[in-house]
Order: sequence, then C-alpha cells, then structure tokens
Amino acid sequence: YGHGTHVAGLIAGNGANSRGKYVGIAPAAHLIGLRVLDATGGGYTSDVIAAIEFAIANKATLGIDVLNLSLGHPIFEAAATDPLVQVVERAVDAGIVVVVSAGNYGINPATGNIGYAGITSPGNAPSALTVGASRHRGTATRLDDEIAMFSSRGPTWHDGFAKPDVLAPGQA
Repeated sequence: YGHGTHVAGLIAGNGANSRGKYVGIAPAAHLIGLRVLDATGGGYTSDVIAAIEFAIANKATLGIDVLNLSLGHPIFEAAATDPLVQVVERAVDAGIVVVVSAGNYGINPATGNIGYAGITSPGNAPSALTVGASRHRGTATRLDDEIAMFSSRGPTWHDGFAKPDVLAPGQA
C-alpha cells in the first residue's frame, strides 16, 4: 500500500505492466510479504517487532536473506535500548541483511530549512543498511546529484551515528 510495495516492485517486478520496459533488479527473487501497517501507513511498533522475529525464526525455512523496512518512527531513546533497533540487530546477527528507509524528515516544516538528525528508528540501527533519497535532476551525470530535500539526514538523534549509509534515486 505504499513505499514497501513500491520497493518490492523495484526489486522483483517482472515488467508485465510495462510490457517489459520496467523490470526489477532481481526479477527472479522470491518475496514474502509481512504487512505490519494499515492502509494509512499507521501501525504498532510491536507488530513490526513481531514480523522481524518471524523473519528471524523462519530464515532458513523460507530462505529469507534480505529484509526491507520501508517504515520508521521518531527516535525516542538510544539505539542500545530501543526495542525496534535491538530486533534489527538480532536479524543482522542471524545473517539477514536489513535495509531500512532513512525517513522523510529532511525539511523543517515550520521554516522550510534543511534539517539534520531526522533519521527514524530503526534507521539508526548500527548494522542496518539505511537508505536515503537522492535527487538526480533528470540528468545522466552524478555531478549534480544531491540529497532529496525531504530525505532524512544524519547524524542520528541520541547516538550521533553517521546515517544514511547510501542514497537511492527518490526525486527527479
């Protein structure tokens, strides 16, 4: 119903709706949907934790190698005590690559200025691969690329971790 579904298409889309023009980067990948948010993007952290615990417990049975978390909430505590961060760390320790969105808090809504320390949890998990959005300006060169204004930037709140780890195209 949103970013996670879009990312799933980028990963494993077969191109059928575009007559083969837009194929995912890994069209042979097998996806397992663990829906934790409702149609409005709302939900409970406990449901996200339960889904990650399911992925850890079923890693071998279902062949789970990568977990995408296109979600997040504000950081309320240090990574060392945040239950969502801790379950992400357990997933990584179990051999799952955990990819997390950085968040959409790159602009201060009151001033319109670029803001920092907007990375959301669990994007502040030290072992997560946290992904921010880049703006490519519609050109083939990377010389004019920049962080999309809406994309959260580090450092992380409380811990000061350097995040995001990578950027992916998110705005023309």
